[in-house]
Amino acid sequence: MVAPDPQSHWIVLLDIEDFSLRPETAQATLHEELYHVVEFALGRAGLDFAACAVQDRGDGMLLLVPIGTSPTRLLRELMRGLEDALVEHRGKYNDEHRMRLRVGLHQGLVIRRGERWTGNAVNDLARLVDAGPVKQVLARAGRAHLVLVVSDEIHRSVVRGRYPGIDPAAYLPADFVTKHGEPRRGWVTVPGYPAPPGLPAEPGEPPSGRGAPGEAPGTGGYAGGVGGGADRGSPVPPPTLSARDVRDSQIAVGDGATAVGGDHLEVGGDYLRVDGDYVGGDKHVHHHPGPTAPAPRRTTSADGS
Repeated sequence: MVAPDPQSHWIVLLDIEDFSLRPETAQATLHEELYHVVEFALGRAGLDFAACAVQDRGDGMLLLVPIGTSPTRLLRELMRGLEDALVEHRGKYNDEHRMRLRVGLHQGLVIRRGERWTGNAVNDLARLVDAGPVKQVLARAGRAHLVLVVSDEIHRSVVRGRYPGIDPAAYLPADFVTKHGEPRRGWVTVPGYPAPPGLPAEPGEPPSGRGAPGEAPGTGGYAGGVGGGADRGSPVPPPTLSARDVRDSQIAVGDGATAVGGDHLEVGGDYLRVDGDYVGGDKHVHHHPGPTAPAPRRTTSADGS
């Protein structure tokens, strides 16, 4: 059988956080409430729910938005509508029924056979929404109701256009490597936050598709360590501490640290992240809260000596 010609669609994917961890009664409520939330949000974007092709995913929903929909209006108003509807939902239900969403937006070709859809664009969007770094952002953003991830293409064509109501500065890249070793990049924003928490402030280079030495292809690195999923994320680059940071924090560095550039200190080795005075892994960085703390075995001074 010859496949029908594909059509280009704006594709929206929504996934409820921790759905499978809820009691079955809570799952049933969340499943029903998701439809009310999405219908309200689509109305804010000037779209009729009945005009969209909808695929129920149990813990979420996949939408094909009608061809010809304004991408800027969709991105701006759909997110505002989802945020408002989730705030209202939060006011009606307890923590067991709290709904927080990972939402993805992409555009691409979709082959439709009745209620069945196929296409790389759908697969790519599912990978973005399920990526470890995206889950990590929502886990870190405790007061948020949703996190939005858009594809690199949407970021280039819509977000960076600086259209009214869309702030490019609120988006940060989330790099990860798929289980098949394919590097991917999405762009993440969290309504109510100036920038998504848990992501590096500097974009850096997209992932190369190779994990750490001895690691199986596609396992990625530490960026996606929170939230699980098949795509754990790409390695986070080592943080660079200024000489002033070293002096003010009284940081003593073990054998795994090297001074670079004279005025900066780069902490090497394996770690999850640097968050204040915490460094994971097997490199030893000790934080002393005041000048009276015991002297370490070797201290790196502000001038790198």
